[in-house]
Amino acid sequence: MKIYKILLAVFFISSFSACKKMDDLVPNPNSVDPSLASVDLLLNQSQLSFTGVFNTLSDVGGELTRQQTMYGGPLYSNAYSTSSFDGVWTTAYTGVIKNANTLIPLALKQKKYVQAGMAQVLKAYTLGTLVDFFGDVPNSESVLGEENLNPKADAGLVVYNNVIELLDSSISNFSNPNAGDLPINDLFFNGNVDNWITTAKTLKLKFLLQKRLIDPSVATEIEQLITDNDLIDQASKDFTFRYSTVNNSPDSRHPHYANNYNNSSASSNSANDYIGTYFMWCVGYEKDGGTLANTDPRRRYYFYRQKTSYATVNENNCPCSVQPVPGNFPIDMPFCLPGSSGGYWGRDHGNNEGVPPDNANRTTWGIYPAGGDFDDSQGTAVDNTRGGKGAGINPIWLSSFTYFLEAEAALKLNISAAGTPIFLLEKGIRESIKKVIAFPASVNVVVPTNRIPRQSDINNYVSTVTDLYNAAVTDEERLNIIEKEYYIATWGNGIEPYNNYRRTGKPDNMQLAVKTPTPGYFIRSLFYPSIYVNRNQNAPAQKSPGVSADKVFWDNNPDNFIN
Repeated sequence: MKIYKILLAVFFISSFSACKKMDDLVPNPNSVDPSLASVDLLLNQSQLSFTGVFNTLSDVGGELTRQQTMYGGPLYSNAYSTSSFDGVWTTAYTGVIKNANTLIPLALKQKKYVQAGMAQVLKAYTLGTLVDFFGDVPNSESVLGEENLNPKADAGLVVYNNVIELLDSSISNFSNPNAGDLPINDLFFNGNVDNWITTAKTLKLKFLLQKRLIDPSVATEIEQLITDNDLIDQASKDFTFRYSTVNNSPDSRHPHYANNYNNSSASSNSANDYIGTYFMWCVGYEKDGGTLANTDPRRRYYFYRQKTSYATVNENNCPCSVQPVPGNFPIDMPFCLPGSSGGYWGRDHGNNEGVPPDNANRTTWGIYPAGGDFDDSQGTAVDNTRGGKGAGINPIWLSSFTYFLEAEAALKLNISAAGTPIFLLEKGIRESIKKVIAFPASVNVVVPTNRIPRQSDINNYVSTVTDLYNAAVTDEERLNIIEKEYYIATWGNGIEPYNNYRRTGKPDNMQLAVKTPTPGYFIRSLFYPSIYVNRNQNAPAQKSPGVSADKVFWDNNPDNFIN
């Protein structure tokens, strides 16, 4: 019997070895051969994952720069946990980068150069943004599967260099005269290859200028890009992702519409997000002393008020209304409610109190960019039939952003190829306003004629800003005005203001943390995700944002540079 068992064991081992050898020779019908994968299906998944990465990091950047509300705290070290970023990290690497790495060589082999170029742009933006938010991240050894389960982090500068290489390579692929079939589903430009080329060049400008503090040599490349004049400089070239009005299987509405216009029952309609008190003050009150008389032309497009006054404010639904202004707040810094009238209802930076029963009072996302409702002073509750019904956009890169970057380059690097700083500042403001005002018609929403800003309203706003610029004495004061207008124009994109704030320290009057005068260091880079540091033997040591000033490679500003 014992001999029988031994022989049986040998038989199974031999059979297993034979099967293993056969598997090496015969394709497994249940596994996907990478060489047969669909380029367009891989590209579709990359595009959708890319939007997920953008949305998550945009919200984080918007929270840290007071456009949205940072709930945690009041210390920066408590604002986020190490697991806060597990999802976006996974989506970036498995949804965008891994698919791109599979797609690019396959597309080149099939001569589908446009698809290869698109994947390179998406990968480049994703990698660069991971560096901007986390610092050193895996790249050269990432998503190799069983070949390397513990990829090391590459230095941020090295990853940035790869980002520029990817963008240059994408331009070559887009320009290839022998390109094959266009993508089946280009979710950004619907097959317009010229717009992809322009986007790649514009993103190259963005990443190069981001390095200007630590690498003066980038000025030459920046000047050349501006001189070549093939950048996103009008709305028809904007790099955006558009949502639909479909609310199930899957929900394809803008995430901030879905989260704030999500109930159809009249008894339970409510907004869930808090918009930052400081941001609403910047848009609605800062330039006219709080009267809403000479206000920003974009105000009613950006924000939808469920209440048009503060008549319902009390200590239960708005506890800060009966609290004193923090002693360390400057006299002109907004607190609690951005003005004395108007009904704009948000939340202060770092307010870690419990959530009061104020859902039906909160100001929420308007028609732009979330596809919400236009504020015609209705003062009524939200529901999921309102406004653009969620057909909003992700403003990944807009023409106004380009002009503001060029204004910064003209002021700080003396690059005047596109014009003077004040000329470019004005162009940026006008492009932003034009984009916002035109948006409702693109989602079949009619704005009452008497609410559409007149040309004189726009001119008055521009004059207010340019008068401030002309009155400025130093370049830092001038830069502050440029960055404030850039900040206002980025609504819906928290990535750029987070980058700009760390690079320039502007706007320089950001609302302070509301609950303590000593919230710790501003978060200059995020915690590494727990799935990275806990599962990767070669991961860097976990950072301590808020406790120390862990900065990304291009940020050489002092530790206490910003609040």
